[in-house]
Amino acid sequence: MPDPERPTAPSQPGAVPLLEPLVAHVQARLARITQPGQTLTAAFSGGLDSTVLLHLLARVAPALGLTLRAAHVHHGLQACADGWAAHCAAVCEALAVPLTTLQVSVDVTHGGGVEAAARDARHKALRTLGGDWLVLAHHRGDQAETLLHRLSRGCGVHGAAAMREADLRGGSPGLLRPLLDTPRSALHAWAEAADLSWIEDPSNADTHFSRNFIRHEVLATLNARFPGAEAALARATGHFDEAAGLLDELASIDHTALAREGGLSRTGLLALSDARLRNLLRSRLAAHGYAAPDTDQLTEALRQLRTAAGPWRARFGAWALCVEDDSVWFECASLPAAGPDCVWQGEALLRWGDVELHFAPTPSNGLQVQPGSLMLSARRGGERLRPDPTRPARDLKTLARSAGIPPWWRAAMPVFRQAGKVVGWGGIWDAGLRGSDGWHITIRRPNAKF
Repeated sequence: MPDPERPTAPSQPGAVPLLEPLVAHVQARLARITQPGQTLTAAFSGGLDSTVLLHLLARVAPALGLTLRAAHVHHGLQACADGWAAHCAAVCEALAVPLTTLQVSVDVTHGGGVEAAARDARHKALRTLGGDWLVLAHHRGDQAETLLHRLSRGCGVHGAAAMREADLRGGSPGLLRPLLDTPRSALHAWAEAADLSWIEDPSNADTHFSRNFIRHEVLATLNARFPGAEAALARATGHFDEAAGLLDELASIDHTALAREGGLSRTGLLALSDARLRNLLRSRLAAHGYAAPDTDQLTEALRQLRTAAGPWRARFGAWALCVEDDSVWFECASLPAAGPDCVWQGEALLRWGDVELHFAPTPSNGLQVQPGSLMLSARRGGERLRPDPTRPARDLKTLARSAGIPPWWRAAMPVFRQAGKVVGWGGIWDAGLRGSDGWHITIRRPNAKF
């Protein structure tokens, strides 16, 4: 193995018979998943796995009409990190593959430890490069390790599904793992047959790190006792992924049946079994980008959903579960905030605090407001409105109850003034403001999801 401090440029793989099956395997995977003209970004650490991946991609990408580039993340955690970056540059130069080196700062105070912090920093940096696919060198052993690691932490079906060969759930670029069903022994044999050079990271042998412990102590022992253990574990992730897909389909069916303007039907939710309700809540939280809730959070959320009366809002980590009348929705945990005093200048979309205001001209029953004269401000106290011409003006708190504005959103709703007079608040308008042609104003709460 080469000295990481003295990088050497590897030779181009030749037409050696041992090499061709893996080349054909990767080409078939990419042909099935990618489209001509797309860009692949290979995550290149310089280690064995990513070195083999990069050489394979260099072989097959041109034939598939794909643009290939590489990215190396410099964590700065090892004294020899500069030498690794130089080695990666030499490899990419020999392959005529453009390389981007990304410097990242690892949060050593990360709650998941240095291993998790480095992974998070690496993935965040790599995603900034864009492109269509971020290609990762995860192999069958990595898949088995991921399953064991997640099971040891009490994961559910979705967690046990581990990694997908092609994963678009995080948006663009998608994650592509063409070696996911390939044992590492095959990668090692390929690298030696191709006379490649690669970096050996000494931290990979440190069993202080959870993944290394599972690899060297747990999985190695299982493979010694049950020779097919790694393949069986990797195969099991496919079964879990299939089951997770069925749960997602069920959640989609329930969401479609229960969704309505303003939220999900609480009556409909309460008619579901606890297991089905938990499945729907998990699915919707994931759809909105929230971390998977733990069992205690979900149990408490269901308890409150089934027992709490009146409008209420319960925080669970980064999100809050909210109920108003028969509507249920999620919000960011932080309370919604009002915006600064401003004047509407005629724009179709105005963002004010945590709400969005959409203005559209209408030929009938429009609001008689004028660009440049309609002011938005937070409540100052004592404001009154007369939305019904047959009744006297009432205070905003009283009007809020009939308008269905939850208590925690009332301070975040704009008060509208024109010519110094209060003419509207939170979608409630003075009766004298209505006319023929004018404006239709919609107030949306993008913080509220369902």
